Order: sequence, then C-alpha cells, then structure tokens
Amino acid sequence: MVDIRRQWITMLCVLFLLSGCIPNEYKFENRSDEDVGKAEQLLKKDDRLKGVAALFHEDQLLVGIRVKTFSRFNKRKIATEIEKKLKEDYPDLSVFVSADSKILTETNKLILKNDEKGLKKKIEQLISLAEEET
Repeated sequence: MVDIRRQWITMLCVLFLLSGCIPNEYKFENRSDEDVGKAEQLLKKDDRLKGVAALFHEDQLLVGIRVKTFSRFNKRKIATEIEKKLKEDYPDLSVFVSADSKILTETNKLILKNDEKGLKKKIEQLISLAEEET
C-alpha cells in the first residue's frame, strides 16, 4: 500500500515538473527602420499566446504565433484580430499573421539565419504557401 502511494507521488511530481518545461517564446527580429516596441507590447500582453516569432524586413512584417491550449479552437480568429491591430500600428508595412505552426517554425529559422540574400523572396513564398492552405 505504501509502495503504491510512493509511485503515485513520484508520477505526480514528474508530471508537474514536465508541465513547466515549455517556456513562452517571444522572438522579434528587426531588419527594417520600423519601431518593434508596439508589436512587442501588443503580442506579449495578449494572454492567449504562448509563442511568437516576428520578423520585420524592409516593407514586410511576418508573424507566426502559437496559441495556448484552450485557445486553439479560435486560432484563426486570434490571428485575424492580431493582424488587424498590427496593420493599424504599422500602416506602411505589409503585415501577415498566421497561427500555423509551420509558419512559426519557418519564421524562427529565418530569424536565426543571418542571411539577407533572398530573404524577401523566402518571406513571400511563406506567405503564398500559407494563403494557399486556407
């Protein structure tokens, strides 16, 4: 009986520790003349998000978002709302926001890669792929 309790306590401790291992990730890369502060503030204060990758490049803003578990059923609506707010804050930029995990992953790769060559073309390809899927 004591052995079963010990096993349950051990399992609960392991589950508790594992549930806290996934941190919120917010990555912002600015390769333009725009002020990133408004976007950072908007995206970090939104409690429905748990991950963001935003890339400012020339006249484009590409944002990939990861929504929290209970918000995942409304992720397209959330992405649309955020896109609308960002377009208001950055009227001179072409803004694209997606809750698709592939867009988030690829945006992270583009941020980590310091290759300016062909970046605009890669961003446009990502946007066109995302628009085809929807």
